[in-house]
Amino acid sequence: MYRSSLGFISIVLASLGFAPVGGATELTLNQVITEGTVGYYDHHQGLVLSEGFWAQTGSDVTATINQTPGFYLDKSPLDAKDNQYTSNAGRTFIVAGCVPKNYPVKLAPSGSVWLACNDLDYVKDKVVESTFISCFDLFRNGVLQELFIKEINNRTWESFRFSCGDLTPDGTVAGPLTKADFLINFPREGTLYQTSIPTGQVSLGITEIENQLQLRQSLLSIALDHQRAQAIYDGGLKNRPADDILVTPRIPPSSPQLGKVLFWHCPPGMVMTGAAIGHNPDKKGKDTRPIYILAECRKLLHNP
Repeated sequence: MYRSSLGFISIVLASLGFAPVGGATELTLNQVITEGTVGYYDHHQGLVLSEGFWAQTGSDVTATINQTPGFYLDKSPLDAKDNQYTSNAGRTFIVAGCVPKNYPVKLAPSGSVWLACNDLDYVKDKVVESTFISCFDLFRNGVLQELFIKEINNRTWESFRFSCGDLTPDGTVAGPLTKADFLINFPREGTLYQTSIPTGQVSLGITEIENQLQLRQSLLSIALDHQRAQAIYDGGLKNRPADDILVTPRIPPSSPQLGKVLFWHCPPGMVMTGAAIGHNPDKKGKDTRPIYILAECRKLLHNP
């Protein structure tokens, strides 16, 4: 484990045979690891400490060459300015649902295309984005495996959270799963619904199911899209989605009958590893209306 100063880290990494600057396939670190931050970075090709990297005193940083055969996830750090909107070759995000047209957030060039909630712009509803939580906060190779929603009535929720599991080298997810903190949690009581991915599969996106009497372009029923890690990785090598994508049971159940179905998938070769939620809180603070889910996508890597 390497702490405190760049000089100390550089000496240790050199002794481990880290790849020289300039390689095209290594993981490049150029962020400041701030005090109180824990960071773990690994790659089977090499790690590069470029200009701008600094581990401040009080941070906890581990950097290794990954010699374990099998699957693991890209660990590129979030950009200090973009944070959850960071988008690069190894990490990006998608947005399931929609955002108000004038909402001041960035569009991910390699992520999803956002739908504008024109009705929200007209009525000036306030959309709040929750704290972003990554499964990397819980596991070294954390992936999003479950969703939990407490619904009060149609498009009104009490709470929303997800569970994470640790992706193992064989491409399965080790149990037991761990629940992340609530992204939203209001006092008005709702009914709990849960949807889960089998341990042999990994999440790669979200399906949104709208009802026929749609009044607003906000989230209604959602499900997790998933496939085997090998199929996702193989699709990424060919720059196309994985074959035979599966979908978990949708939650909450919608009424009246189902209408339009929308798919929000990570770019080929990536899996879901965290989320935030945009929502419209009731003025009395008792419940909220879900508008969109911002999901983190990380590139699936394989060490021969």
